[in-house]
Formats: sequence, C-alpha cells, structure tokens
Amino acid sequence: MSYTLYELNEYIRRVLALNMRDAVWINCEIATIKLSGGHYYMELVEKEDDKIIAQANAVLWKKQHKKLVTKLGFELPGLLKSGIQILAKVRVHFHEKFGLKLHIEDLDAAYTLGQMELKRRDIIARLKREGLLTRNAEKELPAVVQRVAVISSEQAAGWKDFEQHLTHNPENYVVKIELFPARMQGEFQESDILSQLDVIEKRKRSFDIVVIIRGGGSRLDLSGFDSYLLGKRIAKFALPVLTGIGHETDETVSDLTAHSSLKTPTAVAEKILSSFRTFDNTLNIFQNRIYHYIQNTLQTKEYQINTIENRFEYNINQYLSKEEQMLDFVQSQLTQLASNRLDQAEQQLAHFEHICHILSPEFALKRGFSITLKDGQPIDDSKRLQTGDEIETQWQHGTVKSRIV
Repeated sequence: MSYTLYELNEYIRRVLALNMRDAVWINCEIATIKLSGGHYYMELVEKEDDKIIAQANAVLWKKQHKKLVTKLGFELPGLLKSGIQILAKVRVHFHEKFGLKLHIEDLDAAYTLGQMELKRRDIIARLKREGLLTRNAEKELPAVVQRVAVISSEQAAGWKDFEQHLTHNPENYVVKIELFPARMQGEFQESDILSQLDVIEKRKRSFDIVVIIRGGGSRLDLSGFDSYLLGKRIAKFALPVLTGIGHETDETVSDLTAHSSLKTPTAVAEKILSSFRTFDNTLNIFQNRIYHYIQNTLQTKEYQINTIENRFEYNINQYLSKEEQMLDFVQSQLTQLASNRLDQAEQQLAHFEHICHILSPEFALKRGFSITLKDGQPIDDSKRLQTGDEIETQWQHGTVKSRIV
C-alpha cells in the first residue's frame, strides 16, 4: 500500500494535532531571524559541542508580538536577536504544503538573562585564567587626554551627549575627537567594534585613548558586550580603553577588561575633562611652589647681599681708615724727613760753599798767592809762554803786566 505525499503530510498533521494539543516550552537558540510584514521569522537550533543537533522553523506573528511588547516591554528586542538562547512557549503546527513550523506564543526573559549570565561568568573565568582582566588597566593614562578615538553609533544619543559635553566644556579645553562608527547592538555589533579597533590600532600614534560608548538600554541590549573575543581584544589593545555603555548595575565583559568603566558616555567625557583640571591644578600648585621658592630665594639672597654689602662697607671703611692713618703717618713722616733732608742739604751746601770759598782764587789771593793770566786765561805751565808774550799777574790788591824776555 502506498500514500501520496499529501496524504502522508495530512496524516502527520492529524497525529500532531491529536497528540500535541497544548503549547509547550522549549529552550533553543535563535540561529537566524528576519522581520517581514510585522512578523518575525526564525530558525531555531539546539547545539551540542557547537554542533547543531536539532533545528526547526518558527514564527512570531505580528499580533502575538504586540502582546509580548505589552508583557516584556524594552526587554523584548534583546530577546529577538540571532545567537540568543531563549525559553519559548511554542505551539506545533504542521501544514501539508509548508511543513512543520513552531508558532511562538510567549518568551521567558528571565531564562535568557540567566543563560547570558552563565555564559558571562564562563567568559570572565576564562579571561581571568588567561591573565587578561587587568591587562588594559595596567596601561598608564596620559596626564592630559587630548586625542580620543570613539567607537559608537552615529545616531546614538550617548555619542551626541559625549561630544556635546567635551566640546562645550566651561573651561574651553580643546579635545580632538574622531568617531569610528559601529553598530552597537545586533548580530554585527561584535564584528563592527572589532573591525574599528583594528583600524584605530593602525593609527595608535594619533590617539591617547579609545572610548566605546552607547546610550544605554536593557540588559539584553548590552549582551553584545559580553563577548569573549571583544573582551580579549580590549584587554590586549595598545591604548587604554574606556567604556561608557549606559548601565547602572551589572558590568559587561567589555567593562571588566577595559582600563576604566564608567556608567554613562557623559561620565566618560567628564573623566577626560578631569584630566585637564587635575593637570591645571598640578600646574597651579607647581607655579605657587616655584613662586614661593623664588620669593624665599630672593629674600634670602637679598639678605645675603645686604649682609655682604654691610660687611664690604665696613671693611672698606676700616681699610680707608687704616689707609688714611697710614697717609697721615706717611705725611707726617715725609714732612719730618723732608725737613731733615733740607737741613742736611743746607749743611752740605754750607760745607760745599765753605770748601768752594777755601778753594776759590780770591781766598788763595788773600793768603798771598797770585794768578798769572795770558789773554785772560790762567797759566799753569810755563811752557805755554813764549818770548815776547804779555802776561798779567794778579794779587789780592792790584795787578802787574809783564813781557816775557
């Protein structure tokens, strides 16, 4: 006996309809998901050692989606992403033409969060074993952060808040900011951020730090930051990495491996500005110290100069006084010496005058001597006279002229 395909499928449908009247809860992973006409079409899988051991098509109808929005609110978008582990209440439907399809009626957000937390803890433990949790934190931040590479979505409110806070700071500090756009949620989040980190590292000399920011969201929205590859890349990055992804409670893996984790993008901007303020305060402190040091040094040197000046003036006065006394002494001595010398000279002159007087012709004439002259010149040798020469003989009283015969 044989059946047509339609008959077989109809039989399967009736068997399933009779035996699976109620919806059931299943845990699985969303492998792919796409939105069309308000309906979410998914491929659900179950893995064992990263190998798929089961898979099925599923759909979340638009009407049912609206009900889940009312129930789960902002948590729902975080559940409807590929790679997310979910606990879903499904009703099994089998159609002769379209085959098996699971209709999703409900989702348990707590289950997904629990699975994510377990995965997060495993990743953190692995990074800790590899010594990566504090590796980026060991890098030294510059004293003043002036060049910032930012990874964020261009449309993110967090990015706009960050930029506004830095560029319109009251002190007019200048910070160079360059945005490297990336999707901050969804299946391409991890690859986008990793790709931009690669781009920045090639230009690492152009930046002081890297900042990863987004504008907040639910815990499920932030699940992309609980990535082993992203955490490892941040830990080993060449520059300090700061995160501000907008959550107040739990820290993501990216937060834990970053140099510094702050709650909001604005808080990151404020930390950057604080480096300027700290540097300014340090400069002011050093300026005051230098000023006081110079003042104290000048006062000390002024005192020393005054002391030296006073000593110099005293010494000069003492020296001048001594020299003045010496001059007075020398002057008095010179006067006495000059007087003595003059007396001696006068005595010598008188003596010389006496000698000259004794030796003078007049004195000789007084003693009875005479002087014989020829042509007015004394004759001291007779050989100078010739016969017929006229000579003159002088005595003290009178003269006689004679002729040589």
